[in-house]
Amino acid sequence: MTPRTLQARLVLLLAGVVVAALAAATAAFGLSTRQPGGERLVRTLHAQALAADALLAQGDVAATRDGLRALAIDWRATPPADEGARMPFLERTGARVAARLPGRALRWSGSPARLWVQARPPAQGWFGIPVAGAREPLRRGLLLSLLAIGALVLAASAWFARGLARPLQRLAAAAPGIVAGDPPPPLPAGASAEIGELRDALADAAERTRAAARDRELMLAGISHDMRTPLARLRYALALAPEVGDDDRAGMERDIDELDAIVGQFIDFVRDGRDELAEPVDLVALLHAVADDQGRHGRAWTLRLPPEATAPARPLALRRALANLLDNAARHGAAPFEIELDTVDAGWRVRVMDRGPGVPEAAMAGLGRPFHRVDAARGTPGSGLGLASVARVAAVHGGGLVLHNRIGGGLIVELTLAADRPRGAD
Repeated sequence: MTPRTLQARLVLLLAGVVVAALAAATAAFGLSTRQPGGERLVRTLHAQALAADALLAQGDVAATRDGLRALAIDWRATPPADEGARMPFLERTGARVAARLPGRALRWSGSPARLWVQARPPAQGWFGIPVAGAREPLRRGLLLSLLAIGALVLAASAWFARGLARPLQRLAAAAPGIVAGDPPPPLPAGASAEIGELRDALADAAERTRAAARDRELMLAGISHDMRTPLARLRYALALAPEVGDDDRAGMERDIDELDAIVGQFIDFVRDGRDELAEPVDLVALLHAVADDQGRHGRAWTLRLPPEATAPARPLALRRALANLLDNAARHGAAPFEIELDTVDAGWRVRVMDRGPGVPEAAMAGLGRPFHRVDAARGTPGSGLGLASVARVAAVHGGGLVLHNRIGGGLIVELTLAADRPRGAD
């Protein structure tokens, strides 16, 4: 299974390269030393065996022992236990020495290895020749060196891969905000030029997104001004028209109010607060202020709030979002109306609750999408942008919007705010 992260793939690739290099180096070492080193060792052992035979043939025991000791050769009357060749290399060496000493018995013992050869008649006993030229210590040293080099290469590769992947992970984590227009985060020191170019491209794209949002806001603000001016004239003309009946007048005023509210919802949807500076906001005081505004319209709200609650937020956007939630509950729900504020893992949670008809479960998933309305459950006219505007403000504050029906009837709307700074905050 191929690893999914770039860092894991780089480490795996480099590990494969290191293992292949170690195997190639080991094979090359074996090929380069197998024939020359083995032949040299066979000649040395054969020469020492001939020298020992010559010394043993002198008959002078003292001189023989001195000569054997000078050659580092042991002599004993009985052969040692045959331990066999410990390595294929020694086994091959023993066979080649035996071919040069026909009719002579050989055996291996000890560590480091010693080759014991039966003395040539008429001499008696066995002499042991140390195998000083065995390649095992050299091979062991080479293997340890290669393993150390491989470990260093892998450690350096892992460090390099981590340094390459960290900026990409940081950009990936910031991608939702970048798409929405937030500037990309600064890159860690040592980031490559290619990743710097990627960040610059994302910063340019985010700036274009912010510019488009500003243009859209200005356009809708102009539309709002241009539409509200004739609406105000219509309202004034309606008030001065004596021939309009009271019922017709009330209906026309409701239509004008509805048009004005729809225009306001369009503006609220565009103005999600992204360009507003973030600052510490007293959520308790803000909820009291929004509930007091509702009270001036004859809507009583029950508040269950902690003594203190402060969060980094964009105050104007957050106030519009909360007012939108309370207006939505008042228009579509029924008393008693309640507000709760508590903490969650992500920060703070505002719960707006009513005892109205609620929303059919089949239509619950669409709530919060622009222009989505549930006329069957909430028949009051509207643009379908109220909850969508609140969801945009929640996203800017690093939170979200969740809606679910209330046990016993009604709707619960939960607005969460992140505990840290909202997106794009300075």
